[in-house]
Amino acid sequence: LTFDQQKQNQAESLRFKDGSTFKEISHGTGRIFWAAYPVEMSEGTQAAAILYAYVAAEAKVEAAFELLTPLSPGVLVYPTVLEDVVMYILISDDAEDAKIDLRDKQTGAKLTLQLAAQNAAIAVIDKSKKSIVVKYGF
Repeated sequence: LTFDQQKQNQAESLRFKDGSTFKEISHGTGRIFWAAYPVEMSEGTQAAAILYAYVAAEAKVEAAFELLTPLSPGVLVYPTVLEDVVMYILISDDAEDAKIDLRDKQTGAKLTLQLAAQNAAIAVIDKSKKSIVVKYGF
């Protein structure tokens, strides 16, 4: 992890008693994953992405969609599964347009669009029709 100087000074004191910076703690039937450093404050998103991917894999959390082409790191894809539909919210923090090409795992519907830089889009996929029934921003 790399931090700017002020954040680095604050973060350097964050360690567990044994000197480690990451713990996996059993609790009941689950586990708690605890990072001493605030990875979200790191310069860049690589460290947070690696940690989140590790924790998601360990917790057996599966993505609701399959990426058909790699996703830009500046793009967030957020699916919300409802009773009859799956709603996708797509947000770009990128300076350039981003190509979105994914397949919803529950319906098999494909979502392909050009997401404008610094913009958002919404797509609603009907579970019975297995297709996009509402779209905004593309």
